[in-house]
Parts: sequence; C-alpha cells; structure tokens
Amino acid sequence: MKHTKILTTAKALPPHCRSTTEILPFVEAWMEGQEKRFQEKVLRIFKYAQVDKRYSIMSPEEVFTRTSFEEKNALYSERMTDLAEEALTKALDQAGLQPHQIDYIITTSCTGIMIPSVDAYLINRLKMRQDIIRLPVTEMGCTGGTSALIYAHNLLQAQAGKRAAVIALESPTSTF
Repeated sequence: MKHTKILTTAKALPPHCRSTTEILPFVEAWMEGQEKRFQEKVLRIFKYAQVDKRYSIMSPEEVFTRTSFEEKNALYSERMTDLAEEALTKALDQAGLQPHQIDYIITTSCTGIMIPSVDAYLINRLKMRQDIIRLPVTEMGCTGGTSALIYAHNLLQAQAGKRAAVIALESPTSTF
C-alpha cells in the first residue's frame, strides 16, 4: 500500500466573533412571542453548549434579522468562497505549492447551497488547472470533512504522485 500524507493544514476564520454572553440578548429578542418552554429550551442550548466563542460570516444583527433563505444563502456563497480562498492559499503557501500543482480539489459543506460549488470559484480565482478533478461533497453533515479526507486518500492511492486539496466549509449561523 502506498502512503498518503497531509502536508499541511490551514484555517480561515470569519470576521465576526462574539461570546455566548454577548449573543444571548440577540437570541432572547429573536424569540419574543414564542412559547415560554421553547424559549427556555433554546436558551439552555446556548448557555450549556460549552461554546465560549462563536464565529460567524454574519454580524449578530444579520443573523437574527428575519430574511429569506435565499438572501442568507447568497451571503454564504460570497463570504464562504472568500474564506475558502484564504484557507487554501495559506495551505498552499505553507506546503510550498502553487495552485497549478493540485490535481484534485475536494470541498465539503452542508450549511449552504452553491451551484456551481465553491471549488469552481476557487479554480477560477486561483487560476488552477482546467483539468483539475473536482469533487464537491455536500449534505454529509458533521462527517463531511472526514469523508473528504477519505475520498482524497482513495484518489491518491489510485494515482501515485498526485496532490489533493481538501477544503471543509461550515457556517451554520448563515442558515439559522
């Protein structure tokens, strides 16, 4: 069996970061008029989830404004593509690789819908090869990143000397 290895990892964090304590007033205002039991349940989830900081591609005001799924998904598409580009560029720099040296690009997300998927935008933005093999993985939930790594491993096992980039994107607040 040939060995595959991860050369590097990189992350890009959204610009908005708030503590749970800072978010609670927005949650409470959003739930006004809801059944008391529902409000208590939601507040318990926020308070006891053991999440100190919450990152988001949207400000709390944007998150808790009643907008359509289409509007929030448009924000997701724009902002997550920017973050994906930032993370991939960092990873390539750390690995000493150029975008044209990637043979497979695997992206995963279940918190937004993009057609074409984010990989197509990355190929154009980073001027990657047009014969790169794309694999957008969607609707895998929490296992999306792991699944993408497994797919990358299997592709690399089948084609010695190739390189894959895996980009996992999630922004649950954008579809809240």
